[in-house]
Amino acid sequence: MKSQPLARLLWLLLPVLCVGLFARVYYTPDEPREASLVVAMASQADKSLPELAGRPFAEKPPLLYWLGGGAVAVLGAEPGVARLPNLLYALLALGSIVALATRAAGRTAGYAAGIALVTTLQLYQGLIWLATDAPLIGGVALALYGMHRGLVAQHDSDRLRGYLALYAGLAIAFFAKGFAGWMVPVLAMLSVIAAERRWREIIRPALWAGLPLLMLAIGAWVWAVSRRPEGPEALRVLFWYNLVGRAVAIDAPQAYSYATGHANSPAKYLLELPMYLLPWTFIALAAVRRAWARVRAPDAIAWRLAVGAIVPATVLLSFAATARGVYYTPPLLGFALLVGLYVAELERSAPDRWDLLAFRLTAVTIALLASVLGLLAAAVCWAPTGRGAVEVAGGAIALAAAGAAALLAIRTRGVASTALPRQALATALILTLVLGPLYLRLNDWLSLEATAVRVRAASGHAPLLLLAPDETTVALAGLYLPGARVADATLGGTVDAAATAQAALSQGARILWLVPDRRRWKAAQWLAFLGYRPAVGVALNPPLPAGIGPARVECVIERAGGRAYLLLAAADAAPLAGTLCR
Repeated sequence: MKSQPLARLLWLLLPVLCVGLFARVYYTPDEPREASLVVAMASQADKSLPELAGRPFAEKPPLLYWLGGGAVAVLGAEPGVARLPNLLYALLALGSIVALATRAAGRTAGYAAGIALVTTLQLYQGLIWLATDAPLIGGVALALYGMHRGLVAQHDSDRLRGYLALYAGLAIAFFAKGFAGWMVPVLAMLSVIAAERRWREIIRPALWAGLPLLMLAIGAWVWAVSRRPEGPEALRVLFWYNLVGRAVAIDAPQAYSYATGHANSPAKYLLELPMYLLPWTFIALAAVRRAWARVRAPDAIAWRLAVGAIVPATVLLSFAATARGVYYTPPLLGFALLVGLYVAELERSAPDRWDLLAFRLTAVTIALLASVLGLLAAAVCWAPTGRGAVEVAGGAIALAAAGAAALLAIRTRGVASTALPRQALATALILTLVLGPLYLRLNDWLSLEATAVRVRAASGHAPLLLLAPDETTVALAGLYLPGARVADATLGGTVDAAATAQAALSQGARILWLVPDRRRWKAAQWLAFLGYRPAVGVALNPPLPAGIGPARVECVIERAGGRAYLLLAAADAAPLAGTLCR
């Protein structure tokens, strides 16, 4: 493959990032909660921790909320604005991995590593999602770049600059995810030192030069948190319940018993890894095969660094108490680097039959993804429910782009010299012109703001109280229902929530109650919702919450997918004039 200008890489990947970041409303899980925290941070006086429903939220350090809150304070509380810093994190990660791969193996390696970084499924989701994983990816990528630069440096000044970049990455990773953000960089560094027996590297002054500044920054923030009224408990949540408690089962309050959710099994990540790596699964596996031999070469620091970023972290994560796909995004940076090194290696040596097979299977994978997603986008855009000229055009664009992507992928021949640029373009078409129309269509159905409009239309001018809400419901109120209160927080948590709700109903308030254990829609319900088959009425008549006194259901508000709310009023309350339930 001819050396690819980095400008061409940005032209290819910037649209991918912008569509994923700016063409969507907030998606569950997590994004609504994170958005509410970002918006709250924009107006808080105390910036040490974000607040959810007026209470400090101490699960993660505040980098995501600081930058997001700053953007919201200047540009307004829109989804695209809240995610605007994600573009910076993504560009930081892209620049760091491309620079690392380029220094190690040339511009071809940088180009391939950049493609893998942005378009690998799990990394793509991590970069575009409003969550702490996006700054974590940027910080870990910068740390890996600084580590490699320091390890290969021939002069003290260059070594110092590299290790200072390492500490800058560690600072970003810490303020994104806490000490858990250091897992991949620290294990990767130790792996390289152990593999090369470079024990003297540990005592180099340059390696520790940035540590005092890092500790000073962390110490200043910890001190600021400790000065809050609930500071000691917040620090316990940050550094014990939320850090240790996700790795092993510990004695923790129910609200912070993280080990009980997202149960793990030793083989979970290995079984799911092929899906995380889509559409580059087969190329990544071919790169792992090549790494098996290359890590033993004397000039293979970058290969050892990539393997060190993957293997030890995978082992630790596999035996942790909890597991989620997003936890695996930092090790995936090692796979992106491996892909870059592997593609550059193919330029210097003849590919064997396994290399040829990897690229052929990748072409088939991309073509299948394009076909499935294109048909899905067309079906959703052309659904009878709410279809208009814009939706018809969007479906046509998605279907045409999917066909072009599939054709582009299938018609590639050879390996890196011709295949990767065409496969990268095909993947970019899928992530922009195929998914873009799908995002825009889903926005109407998944919008929390639209749900809030329905709630307000039904509740009219009455005060609104949230009973036993989950974090998404609290975020819904914080973002779009100003004045709504949470039943178990109205009196500082000293009064039973049901008693608070009963008192509010007697005074004419309305209760918004999330129906518990509501099952997600199956295919038949989605087809009915889209208008492809007759609607089948499913009665929603759960037992009302206990202890709130006589009440009636004034409105049922169900979001696409099955999440449903009941708007409750006192049994003897007069209907609100001018309300609308739809």
